[in-house]
Amino acid sequence: MFDLPDPILDAARHRPPLGAAPLPPPPPPPAHPADRSRRPLARRAGAVLALTALGLGAGYAGGRLATDGSSTTGAPQVAVADPVAYRTGGLDVASVVAAVEPSVVSVDTTIRVRQGPFSGRGQGAGTGIVYDAAAGHVVTNAHVVEGASEITVTVAGEERPRPARVLASDPAADLAVLQVADVEGLRAAPLGDGDPQVGDEVVAIGNALALEGGMSVTRGIVSALDRTIDTADGTLRGLVQTDAAISSGNSGGPLVDADGRVIGINTAAATSSGGVNASNIGFAISIGTAVEVVERLLART
Repeated sequence: MFDLPDPILDAARHRPPLGAAPLPPPPPPPAHPADRSRRPLARRAGAVLALTALGLGAGYAGGRLATDGSSTTGAPQVAVADPVAYRTGGLDVASVVAAVEPSVVSVDTTIRVRQGPFSGRGQGAGTGIVYDAAAGHVVTNAHVVEGASEITVTVAGEERPRPARVLASDPAADLAVLQVADVEGLRAAPLGDGDPQVGDEVVAIGNALALEGGMSVTRGIVSALDRTIDTADGTLRGLVQTDAAISSGNSGGPLVDADGRVIGINTAAATSSGGVNASNIGFAISIGTAVEVVERLLART
């Protein structure tokens, strides 16, 4: 079963599978040390894959609990861009990024948490895409904003955070719609309307590890289609598998095709655990599924 664990300071939510030794946490971002725990995420055919649901930390990159003045790290814890063409000889990654990045936002959250008799605030970080610029709707993973008491979004290339709130959420589908108060300059992401094929080149964009200096960009291919994983909140179906590197903080960010159009919402990645080795296995909710869920959520608001 693929478990999307508690989002308390690590929406990349890692905790070791039962009987498996915990994985070493990823190195903290410069000047922003963070402690990340790992959680069990996948068990299939007798093998265990630790699947990170990327958000408050695939998702979360840095977090701290403050209690009585002291800090404790750790956590038990609308203009659509023109299509992009291939350069001779390969994918034009720079043009793909230029087409989509203005529609990508970092999502920063504050969560009130408790550790025994102590309470404090945790910080989380993930990614989102502008879905409807005029309405101020941003789509991200539900686990990125789960339990958040405060949310801000920052458009790629800007420094000013904009207050936001959860307008609607579907934890079983791991999707949420945020309402941004300030819509000035927002630009809706170009969405794909075709079916990706195995072998298609793709680019993943996101707030990986919440590093300062802008979004991280990785490239890869569509490795497989129609993947299904079970989570604590339900079953995610029709996922796009990719070998583009997906890290903590990428949750809710776009998986983009060679035409500069969003074909998926990055949601989870497999990591090695116990005697199982996993490498370059990430999952994105297909954009077709995401649009269906988002429209259903908006119809209820």
